[in-house]
Amino acid sequence: MIIEVDHPKFSAVELRGGALMVHCMQGEPRVLRENVQDVAVTVQGSLLRIAAFMNQDYAWFLSGEEELSSERVELGEPYGGGGRLINDGLGNSHLFYFVRQSPGSSSLLRHQRFTEQWSKAQTVSANVFGEPWGFSVTWHTDQYLHLAYLAHKDQRLLYRVYDLEHGLWSGAVAFSGECCSYPQFISAGELYLFWLEELEKTTLKVKQKAEHWSESITLSSGEQHAAVVGYDCADKEWSVLWGEGSHFYQASFGQWKQPQQVERGDFEYVWRVQGGLTIPTYKGKKEVQVEAVREEVSAEKPPEPEEQVQHTEPDPELERVRRRREAEQAQAQAAFMEQAFRTLKEWESLKEEVRRWQQELKPQPPLDLTPLTSRLERLERRFLSWQRAQEEEKRQGAASVAQLERELFRLRARLEELEQQNTKPRGFWQRFLSRV
Repeated sequence: MIIEVDHPKFSAVELRGGALMVHCMQGEPRVLRENVQDVAVTVQGSLLRIAAFMNQDYAWFLSGEEELSSERVELGEPYGGGGRLINDGLGNSHLFYFVRQSPGSSSLLRHQRFTEQWSKAQTVSANVFGEPWGFSVTWHTDQYLHLAYLAHKDQRLLYRVYDLEHGLWSGAVAFSGECCSYPQFISAGELYLFWLEELEKTTLKVKQKAEHWSESITLSSGEQHAAVVGYDCADKEWSVLWGEGSHFYQASFGQWKQPQQVERGDFEYVWRVQGGLTIPTYKGKKEVQVEAVREEVSAEKPPEPEEQVQHTEPDPELERVRRRREAEQAQAQAAFMEQAFRTLKEWESLKEEVRRWQQELKPQPPLDLTPLTSRLERLERRFLSWQRAQEEEKRQGAASVAQLERELFRLRARLEELEQQNTKPRGFWQRFLSRV
């Protein structure tokens, strides 16, 4: 990943294979750190500021005009992606990043502020969709930080504002209830918020803020899926560029209803620090070639005096370098365009196939369980009747046993009475009469 910067001493910051490098205007790139997982860059006046995120609970903050000093920033928890570094209008820098929540797979969005030293981490929001392209934050001339991010559950687009004076974030306001992606703020006089919205086709939408936020405006045609959105600032005039199928469009800010179809091959997609914010930009090929030739020539040979350059013929060596550079750029661009369009076409085909499956696949009719439930009810009634009959027989049997026990008790008493009568001594007349 290469991030271009507008700085008198440095041209770009690159993260390649875990090695963090800075490209100087003169000389070879310098390696700043090893084993770096992610990087965020901003420029504050003549200060280049870099946040190098490790796979740890800390990051390195590098800042300077020529020599970059290093400072360790404690994150509190292991880094979870999404690193952003932006500036406000008061000379402060703000660091944003994700940490994973313990339950589920959503993330916490954290914020730290740098004045003379780094503040403690502040949680902006929980249950955030934790992808690097899932949020955007910027400083605007209204003296507020503005944040747009996606909710984890349904990727709704939410919006918050940060008050620097009180150090507090506002509550969340829903800007879109649909599934969204790639929100991007651009502060260009007014504040603009762009994002992609998943409808029947993926559409590009924008809101702009003067005193209040406007209603959302659809920029793409809706005939094809909008993708590969980028921005361009030529002569302080901003425009947004995006692709729809095999077509490529450009619309100036404020002229949303008048997009122009342009050639994708005339632009190169790069990451660039613009206004203290790292954004995806489209640079014209001519501008890229001029900058590349200028850098290569300045590195290969010293500059000639101005008067001598004005009166000499074009340098053959310069022409050779320029032609070689143009051929390399054209070859790389052709390969990139072929891969990009192939990927976009495969993505659109997949979405159409999924939509067709959703239309063709019909749910099975619900099973009629009425006969089964009726039979179960009949069996339940029979069981209850049998259970009651058994209880009644048991009750009657118990009553019969009790009656029998009472009869046996009376019989036993009668027998005892008879036995007692037989054991009494007989009188004279009883003995006499028994002998006669």
